[in-house]
Amino acid sequence: MSLKINASVLAVMILSPLFASAQTLTPPTLTLALSKTSMTASTNPSYATLPTISWSSGNAASCSASGTGWSGATPLSGSQKVNPSVTTTYTMTCMNAAWSTTRSVTLTVSPATNLQTAGVLGGYQQLMNGAQAVTVPQTQDQSRLTYVWSRNLKIGSPYVEDISALQRALTREGVYSGEITGGFYGQTFAAVKRFQQKYSISSTGFVGPQTRAQLNALFEN
Repeated sequence: MSLKINASVLAVMILSPLFASAQTLTPPTLTLALSKTSMTASTNPSYATLPTISWSSGNAASCSASGTGWSGATPLSGSQKVNPSVTTTYTMTCMNAAWSTTRSVTLTVSPATNLQTAGVLGGYQQLMNGAQAVTVPQTQDQSRLTYVWSRNLKIGSPYVEDISALQRALTREGVYSGEITGGFYGQTFAAVKRFQQKYSISSTGFVGPQTRAQLNALFEN
Protein backbone atom coordinates (compact mmCIF):
# COMPACT_ATOMS: atom_id res chain seq x y z
CA MET A 1 0.00 0.00 0.00
CA SER A 2 1.41 3.36 -1.01
CA LEU A 3 1.17 6.38 1.27
CA LYS A 4 0.43 9.78 -0.27
CA ILE A 5 0.77 12.99 1.76
CA ASN A 6 -0.80 16.20 0.54
CA ALA A 7 1.84 18.93 -0.05
CA SER A 8 0.05 21.44 2.17
CA VAL A 9 -0.16 18.89 4.98
CA LEU A 10 3.55 18.18 4.59
CA ALA A 11 4.33 21.90 4.79
CA VAL A 12 2.33 22.23 8.00
CA MET A 13 4.18 19.25 9.47
CA ILE A 14 7.56 20.82 8.67
CA LEU A 15 6.75 24.39 9.69
CA SER A 16 4.70 23.73 12.80
CA PRO A 17 7.73 23.23 15.07
CA LEU A 18 9.21 26.48 13.74
CA PHE A 19 5.99 28.36 14.43
CA ALA A 20 5.79 26.86 17.88
CA SER A 21 9.38 27.94 18.59
CA ALA A 22 8.68 31.47 17.40
CA GLN A 23 5.60 31.69 19.59
CA THR A 24 7.68 30.95 22.68
CA LEU A 25 9.88 33.99 21.99
CA THR A 26 8.89 37.52 22.94
CA PRO A 27 10.10 40.74 21.30
CA PRO A 28 13.40 42.11 22.64
CA THR A 29 13.25 44.96 25.13
CA LEU A 30 15.42 47.96 24.27
CA THR A 31 16.14 51.20 26.09
CA LEU A 32 18.06 53.92 24.22
CA ALA A 33 18.85 57.31 25.76
CA LEU A 34 21.02 60.41 25.35
CA SER A 35 22.66 62.19 28.28
CA LYS A 36 21.59 65.44 26.60
CA THR A 37 19.49 66.13 23.53
CA SER A 38 21.15 69.33 22.26
CA MET A 39 24.68 70.70 21.89
CA THR A 40 26.76 73.27 20.01
CA ALA A 41 29.03 71.96 17.27
CA SER A 42 32.74 71.91 18.13
CA THR A 43 35.86 70.62 16.38
CA ASN A 44 37.85 70.41 19.61
CA PRO A 45 35.44 69.76 22.49
CA SER A 46 36.18 68.66 26.03
CA TYR A 47 35.61 64.90 26.05
CA ALA A 48 33.82 65.07 29.40
CA THR A 49 31.14 67.38 28.00
CA LEU A 50 30.27 65.26 24.95
CA PRO A 51 26.80 63.65 24.85
CA THR A 52 26.65 59.97 25.78
CA ILE A 53 24.37 57.40 24.12
CA SER A 54 23.43 54.62 26.56
CA TRP A 55 21.51 51.47 25.73
CA SER A 56 20.41 48.20 27.27
CA SER A 57 18.45 45.28 25.87
CA GLY A 58 16.79 42.10 27.03
CA ASN A 59 15.79 38.87 25.26
CA ALA A 60 17.99 39.86 22.29
CA ALA A 61 20.59 37.86 20.38
CA SER A 62 22.23 40.81 18.60
CA CYS A 63 22.03 44.57 18.25
CA SER A 64 23.15 46.97 15.53
CA ALA A 65 23.32 50.76 15.34
CA SER A 66 23.13 53.47 12.70
CA GLY A 67 23.91 57.18 12.82
CA THR A 68 26.89 59.46 12.20
CA GLY A 69 29.91 58.01 14.00
CA TRP A 70 27.85 55.18 15.49
CA SER A 71 27.09 52.28 13.20
CA GLY A 72 27.47 48.52 12.85
CA ALA A 73 27.23 45.71 15.38
CA THR A 74 27.20 46.73 19.04
CA PRO A 75 27.18 44.93 22.41
CA LEU A 76 23.76 44.14 23.85
CA SER A 77 24.27 46.99 26.33
CA GLY A 78 26.76 49.81 26.66
CA SER A 79 27.44 53.50 26.15
CA GLN A 80 29.39 55.71 23.75
CA LYS A 81 30.34 59.36 23.45
CA VAL A 82 29.33 61.11 20.21
CA ASN A 83 30.28 64.43 18.63
CA PRO A 84 28.21 65.08 15.48
CA SER A 85 28.62 68.30 13.53
CA VAL A 86 24.95 68.44 12.51
CA THR A 87 21.64 67.31 14.00
CA THR A 88 21.71 63.51 13.94
CA THR A 89 19.26 60.70 14.66
CA TYR A 90 20.80 57.59 16.24
CA THR A 91 18.93 54.32 15.73
CA MET A 92 19.42 50.90 17.30
CA THR A 93 17.77 47.60 16.41
CA CYS A 94 17.97 44.50 18.59
CA MET A 95 16.83 41.10 17.34
CA ASN A 96 16.20 37.52 18.35
CA ALA A 97 15.17 34.57 16.20
CA ALA A 98 11.60 35.81 15.72
CA TRP A 99 11.36 39.49 16.58
CA SER A 100 13.16 42.81 16.31
CA THR A 101 12.79 46.04 18.28
CA THR A 102 14.00 49.47 17.10
CA ARG A 103 14.48 52.69 19.04
CA SER A 104 15.76 56.12 17.93
CA VAL A 105 16.97 59.28 19.64
CA THR A 106 17.81 62.64 18.05
CA LEU A 107 20.64 64.98 19.05
CA THR A 108 20.04 68.58 17.96
CA VAL A 109 23.27 70.39 17.02
CA SER A 110 23.51 74.17 16.82
CA PRO A 111 26.20 75.74 14.56
CA ALA A 112 29.40 76.82 16.30
CA THR A 113 29.96 80.53 16.74
CA ASN A 114 32.72 81.73 14.44
CA LEU A 115 34.84 83.58 17.01
CA GLN A 116 37.42 84.71 14.48
CA THR A 117 34.79 86.30 12.25
CA ALA A 118 33.22 87.94 15.28
CA GLY A 119 36.62 89.32 16.26
CA VAL A 120 37.23 90.78 12.82
CA LEU A 121 33.83 92.42 12.80
CA GLY A 122 34.45 93.78 16.26
CA GLY A 123 37.81 95.20 15.22
CA TYR A 124 36.25 96.81 12.17
CA GLN A 125 33.59 98.39 14.34
CA GLN A 126 36.26 99.78 16.65
CA LEU A 127 38.10 101.26 13.68
CA MET A 128 34.90 102.92 12.57
CA ASN A 129 34.63 104.40 16.06
CA GLY A 130 38.22 105.67 16.01
CA ALA A 131 39.58 102.97 18.35
CA GLN A 132 42.81 101.03 17.93
CA ALA A 133 42.66 97.98 15.65
CA VAL A 134 42.28 94.58 17.34
CA THR A 135 44.54 91.64 16.47
CA VAL A 136 42.57 88.40 16.04
CA PRO A 137 44.46 85.35 17.34
CA GLN A 138 44.82 82.48 14.88
CA THR A 139 43.67 78.98 15.76
CA GLN A 140 46.52 76.74 16.87
CA ASP A 141 47.50 74.00 14.44
CA GLN A 142 45.80 70.80 15.63
CA SER A 143 47.11 68.55 12.84
CA ARG A 144 50.08 67.08 14.75
CA LEU A 145 49.48 63.79 16.54
CA THR A 146 51.91 62.13 18.94
CA TYR A 147 50.79 59.05 20.85
CA VAL A 148 52.00 55.65 22.08
CA TRP A 149 49.59 52.71 22.06
CA SER A 150 50.43 50.11 24.72
CA ARG A 151 47.15 48.14 24.91
CA ASN A 152 45.38 45.88 22.44
CA LEU A 153 42.10 47.30 21.14
CA LYS A 154 39.00 45.63 19.74
CA ILE A 155 35.24 46.19 19.36
CA GLY A 156 33.85 47.28 22.71
CA SER A 157 37.22 48.12 24.30
CA PRO A 158 36.75 50.68 27.13
CA TYR A 159 40.00 52.62 26.57
CA VAL A 160 38.53 55.91 25.37
CA GLU A 161 41.80 57.85 25.18
CA ASP A 162 43.57 55.09 23.21
CA ILE A 163 40.63 54.75 20.80
CA SER A 164 40.29 58.52 20.30
CA ALA A 165 43.97 58.69 19.39
CA LEU A 166 43.53 55.65 17.14
CA GLN A 167 40.65 57.34 15.30
CA ARG A 168 42.74 60.49 14.80
CA ALA A 169 45.62 58.39 13.50
CA LEU A 170 43.36 56.49 11.10
CA THR A 171 41.96 59.81 9.89
CA ARG A 172 45.48 61.06 9.14
CA GLU A 173 46.18 57.81 7.31
CA GLY A 174 43.14 58.39 5.09
CA VAL A 175 41.27 55.24 6.12
CA TYR A 176 38.73 56.74 8.56
CA SER A 177 36.25 59.55 7.93
CA GLY A 178 34.01 59.22 10.99
CA GLU A 179 33.88 61.23 14.18
CA ILE A 180 36.39 61.07 17.01
CA THR A 181 34.16 59.33 19.54
CA GLY A 182 36.47 57.17 21.65
CA GLY A 183 34.20 54.20 20.89
CA PHE A 184 35.48 51.14 19.00
CA TYR A 185 32.59 49.86 16.89
CA GLY A 186 31.77 49.16 13.23
CA GLN A 187 33.35 52.20 11.51
CA THR A 188 36.56 52.03 13.54
CA PHE A 189 36.78 48.26 13.03
CA ALA A 190 36.51 48.69 9.24
CA ALA A 191 39.07 51.51 9.28
CA VAL A 192 41.56 49.38 11.24
CA LYS A 193 41.23 46.66 8.60
CA ARG A 194 41.97 49.21 5.86
CA PHE A 195 45.00 50.44 7.81
CA GLN A 196 46.25 46.87 8.20
CA GLN A 197 45.83 46.24 4.47
CA LYS A 198 47.75 49.45 3.73
CA TYR A 199 50.76 48.21 5.73
CA SER A 200 50.53 44.51 4.77
CA ILE A 201 49.34 43.41 8.21
CA SER A 202 46.82 40.60 8.56
CA SER A 203 43.46 42.36 8.12
CA THR A 204 41.54 41.33 11.24
CA GLY A 205 40.28 44.64 12.64
CA PHE A 206 42.00 43.78 15.94
CA VAL A 207 44.67 46.21 17.13
CA GLY A 208 47.28 43.79 18.39
CA PRO A 209 51.08 43.98 18.82
CA GLN A 210 51.88 44.20 15.10
CA THR A 211 49.31 46.92 14.40
CA ARG A 212 50.33 48.85 17.53
CA ALA A 213 53.96 48.67 16.45
CA GLN A 214 53.08 50.20 13.08
CA LEU A 215 50.99 52.94 14.73
CA ASN A 216 53.78 53.73 17.19
CA ALA A 217 56.35 53.85 14.39
CA LEU A 218 54.20 56.46 12.65
CA PHE A 219 53.01 58.56 15.58
CA GLU A 220 55.30 57.99 18.59
CA ASN A 221 57.45 61.04 17.84
